[in-house]
Amino acid sequence: MIKLITGAKGTGKTKIIIDMANDNVETAKGDIVFLTDTDRYMYSLRYQVRVINVDNFLKRGDAPISEESLIGFIKGILAGNHDIETLYIDGAHRMLGKKISEMEDFFTDIYAIGKDTETKFVLTVSEDEDNFPEFLNKYQKEG
Repeated sequence: MIKLITGAKGTGKTKIIIDMANDNVETAKGDIVFLTDTDRYMYSLRYQVRVINVDNFLKRGDAPISEESLIGFIKGILAGNHDIETLYIDGAHRMLGKKISEMEDFFTDIYAIGKDTETKFVLTVSEDEDNFPEFLNKYQKEG
């Protein structure tokens, strides 16, 4: 399953996703992982949430991370820990250096991974719902 936290840049999506991850600690039966591209929020998340700055593992210079690399990284995390219940991703579009409208394959892959592993994905999407690409609508209804 995919849940989207949506809104234009600067509307508080990161605070919402951090609060969701922290609240999830109380009810989760499995592990919680939070992927981001900064260390800024490391101390905002409870210690039970595994925070991973993907830039520390995938970034090479100023070039954006490729979709294949990020998907492979996520698959590796899930392969190494079958107890992950929820995986939060803050700013996948920033990590990939892409517009949301260019990320249909990424969301399709995340959906398939979630279905295969029974992992719930929660992602921030910096896009006003009025400008949503058509492919995101099915995830909006699902979440």
